[in-house]
This record gives sequence, structure tokens and C-alpha cells, in this order.
Amino acid sequence: MQTLDTRLTRLEQAQPLEEGLTIIRRLIAPGRLDAEIDFIEDGEGREWTRQPGEAEAAFIDRAASEAAGNSWGVKRLIGRTLETRHA
Repeated sequence: MQTLDTRLTRLEQAQPLEEGLTIIRRLIAPGRLDAEIDFIEDGEGREWTRQPGEAEAAFIDRAASEAAGNSWGVKRLIGRTLETRHA
């Protein structure tokens, strides 16, 4: 995973974005390809949990708007179901 992060960092440095970008990695369980995410973390200690009745798209928008981007405006989030959070 560090190789991918290193490559993304190099790409961001080579061509900075004029507008922010949010990258969400979806971690899924085998046989649950259609499961909606209900937990998001940013790798920096911030976490978001989907509220009852909140649509998945609204949840993602909320987490992305509250997350801090790096110096290039890129936000890297990891989304998963709560059942895969402790797996």
C-alpha cells in the first residue's frame, strides 16, 4: 500500500490540482460487493459514521466536506461497512 501512496504523492507533486479532489477507497467483504459504506476514516485519526436514515451519497459528501486535504487539496478517505471495520 505504501507504494501506491508514494506514487500518488509523486503524481500530486508533479501536477498540482487547481481544485480539490477526494479519493475514497471502498473496502468490501467477499460476497458483499453491493454493500453500502457506513463508516469512513481519513488515516489521520478522523472517523465518520453514517447516521440512521442518511443516504450513502449524503454521508460521503458530509465526510468529504469535513475532511482536511493535503497541501494539494487532495483528500484520501477509506470507506467500509461497520462489519469490515474490525475484520
